[in-house]
Amino acid sequence: MELFYYLLKVSTCLVLFFAFYLLVLRKLTFFKINRFYLLATLLLSFVIPTLHFTVEREIEQVPIADEQIIAPVSEIKEIEALQNFTPVVNQMEKAEKTDWLALLPFAYTLVTAIILFIGIKKLAVLLQHTKQKTTAVNGLKLLNKTDGFTNCSFFNYVFIDEKSLSAKEIEVLLQHEKVHAEQYHSVDKIFLMLVKAVLWFNPVVYLWDRALEQNHEFEADQITSEAFGNHSYAGLLLKLAVGESQNTLIHNFVKSPVKERIKMLFNSKSKNMKKLAYLLVTPLVLGLIWGFTVEVVEVFPSSNLVSVVADKDPILNKTIKGKVDSISGTKIWKVLHFKVGNQIYRLRHDIPAKIKVGDELTVTIGGRMDKMTITNHQKNEELIYDAPVYLIKQAISSTGELLIKAPEKHAFLYEANKARFTTSKIESIKRNSAGYASEIVLNDGDFKISLDVAALKTKADNFKVGNEVTAKFIGERLTGKKTYTTNQLITLYSISKKAKIINPVLYSKFYTKEGFQVVRGGKPKPLEVTTISEDQVKIISASETKSYVSRGITNLKNAVLQIGKTKIEAEKVTLDSKSGSLIAEIATIYFSDGKIKKSKVVMYNIKKQAYTFHEFAVEQKVEEKKNIISGPGNEGELELSKDVSIAKMRYQASDSVRVNRVLESMLLSGKAELDIEKYKAKGKVIHLDNLNKTITVFLGSVRDESNLKIEAEVIEIDLKNNRYTTKNHFK
Repeated sequence: MELFYYLLKVSTCLVLFFAFYLLVLRKLTFFKINRFYLLATLLLSFVIPTLHFTVEREIEQVPIADEQIIAPVSEIKEIEALQNFTPVVNQMEKAEKTDWLALLPFAYTLVTAIILFIGIKKLAVLLQHTKQKTTAVNGLKLLNKTDGFTNCSFFNYVFIDEKSLSAKEIEVLLQHEKVHAEQYHSVDKIFLMLVKAVLWFNPVVYLWDRALEQNHEFEADQITSEAFGNHSYAGLLLKLAVGESQNTLIHNFVKSPVKERIKMLFNSKSKNMKKLAYLLVTPLVLGLIWGFTVEVVEVFPSSNLVSVVADKDPILNKTIKGKVDSISGTKIWKVLHFKVGNQIYRLRHDIPAKIKVGDELTVTIGGRMDKMTITNHQKNEELIYDAPVYLIKQAISSTGELLIKAPEKHAFLYEANKARFTTSKIESIKRNSAGYASEIVLNDGDFKISLDVAALKTKADNFKVGNEVTAKFIGERLTGKKTYTTNQLITLYSISKKAKIINPVLYSKFYTKEGFQVVRGGKPKPLEVTTISEDQVKIISASETKSYVSRGITNLKNAVLQIGKTKIEAEKVTLDSKSGSLIAEIATIYFSDGKIKKSKVVMYNIKKQAYTFHEFAVEQKVEEKKNIISGPGNEGELELSKDVSIAKMRYQASDSVRVNRVLESMLLSGKAELDIEKYKAKGKVIHLDNLNKTITVFLGSVRDESNLKIEAEVIEIDLKNNRYTTKNHFK
C-alpha cells in the first residue's frame, strides 16, 4: 500500500501545480519559462513525497482540567467493547474482499505495462521510418511521406508531403519544425509518455501533456512568425488544418487547436514585470514540502515522561484510594482503569503482583504520560491512549501488603563509572572580586549540595539562580543534615545543555570525548537501552506471562519462541529488553539445519546473535565437598555489616553496565563480578536493586574469604536480613 500512498501524494502535487498554472501562468507569453515550470513541477511532484524531515518542537506541559483526565465508566467500557469487537461476516465475502485488495497491485502493474508497451511500439514505428532515405536541409533530415502521419517532426526528422505544399510553405514548415528540434521538444514528449504510464489513472496528467505540447507549439509559432509575418503564417496554419495523427510522440504542424495558436500569435507580449508571478509558486512548493515531508515531533525539555506540578494536576504526587474497574492492553503491557468515587483514572500497570478487576488499592501517583501506545505484535494492532496515563509510585493492597514501594530520596546517585550525579536547582551563586564563580549551591527541596568551583576560574555567566541543572562530581563530604560539599566537580550543565562547565582534568578520567562513560573492566560504552527486535525474537505462545514494564523484563512459562529460523520450546523464559538478552530454562532448540539440542539453561545474546548453553548439577553430596553449596533449594545466613550499602560495592562486567536511575537499579552483563564486603559474586548477569536492597546472581556463584562457595542458577541475596536463597528461574 505504500506505493499507492506515494502515487496519491504525487497526484495531489500534480493537481495543485497544474491548478496554479491554469490560474496564473497559462496566458503569459513566456513560453520557455512555462515549459520549464511544467517540467520542473512535474519532477518535483515525484520528488517531494520521497523526502522526510523531522522537526522537534519543545513544548511546555499544559495543565489538564479534571474532565480531561476523568471519563465515565460507561464510556470506558464502550470504548473497550469497540476495540475488542470483531465483526462476524460471511467467510466467502471476507475472502473475496481480501482477494480483490490483493489483486490491486497486479492490476496497476498490468495496466502500466500495457501503456508502456503501446508507447514503445509507437516509438519503434517512428524509428523504423527514420531508416528510410533522407534529405539534409539546415540540420533537419527530410523524409517524403504522403500518407499516415505527415507534415510533422520527431527530433530532427521531418516527415513532409512535398506534393501538397508550395516551396514557400515548405520553407515556413521547416523553420517551425527546426525550433522543435533545436529545443529538444521530443525529449519532453518521451518523458510525458513515461509519466502517463505511471499515473495513467490521473486525468490531470493528460491535461498536463496537452498544456506542455501547446507550449511547444506556441514557442515554435512565435519564433517562426517573427521571420515570415503573423498573417502569412496564420494562413498556412488554416490551410494545413487537417486530422490529427494518433502517434503522440511526434509534433504535428497543426495538431494543437489552430484557433488558440492563431489567437496567441496576435496577442501582445506579456510585460517583463509579470515574470514575478512565477515567484508565487514558492509558497505552494513550501506548503507541499511541509505537508508531505516534515514531521513535527513535540518533545518535552527533559523527557517524554511528564511530571506536572502538583497544583496543576489534581492527583499527581497524591495518594488516592479506589478499586480496579477494568483492565485493558495486551498480556504484557496493561493499563488499569482505576475508579475513585465516580471518576476513572488510567494507571500504567507496573505492579508485579497479580491484579484483577474489583481489587481495592491505595496508590500514590508519581508521574504522568500524556499519550501511551500499546502494540500487540501477534494481532498486529495498536491501542492508543490519548488521555493521560499515570505512573504508580507506590501501591498498597486492601490487606496492607506493599505491592510497589515508593523509592527513597537520595542526594545523588551513581553512574556506572562511579561518578555521582544529581539534577537540582541553583539556590545561589557566589563570586569573588574578579567576577569568577567561587561557589554554586544546589537545592532540590530535600538535599543541598555546595560545589566549590573557585579552582576552575569560570564566570558561569550563563547560569542563573533558579536554573535546573545536572551536576556530576566526586569527593563529596557530609557537612550537615542533608547537606554535602565537594570541590571536585566533573561537569555542570543546564537541562537544555546550552550552559556548561567542565573540569577538563576530571572529565577525561570519567568520560570519553564522545561523552561515553569510562567503565572499569571493559571498553567505554554508551549507556543506552537495546530493545529486542520483533523480527529477531517472536513469541509464538505462552501459558503464562508476567511483565515488569519499568525493568523491561518479561517472564514466560511453557513458551514457544522463534528466533530467525530457529525455534525454542522452554518451560520458563526471561526476556530482558534492556540488556538485549534471552534466558530459557529446560529448553529444546530446533535449529534450521535439522539438529535438535536440549539444555537446562540457554542464553541468547540479541546483539551478537549467539547462543550459550549451560548444564548445572542438581544434586551434590555435601559430605564430599563441605565447602560447596550447589543447586536450588538452599538458603542460609551471610555475615554482612548492618550498614552494608550497594553504593559502596565494587563491580565490573565485560559486556555492559546498565543503570536505571528512576528505579535505582543496575544490571551487569557478561562475566560480571561484584564485591559484597567479604563475599565475591560472579555470574553471567548480576542485578542490583537498591530500592528493595536485593542482589540477584544469574548462572554464577558467591564465594567468601574462607573459600565457601554457593553456586546455582539463581542466587538471591537479601541485604536487609543478611540471607541468601538459591533457586531455579521463576521459583
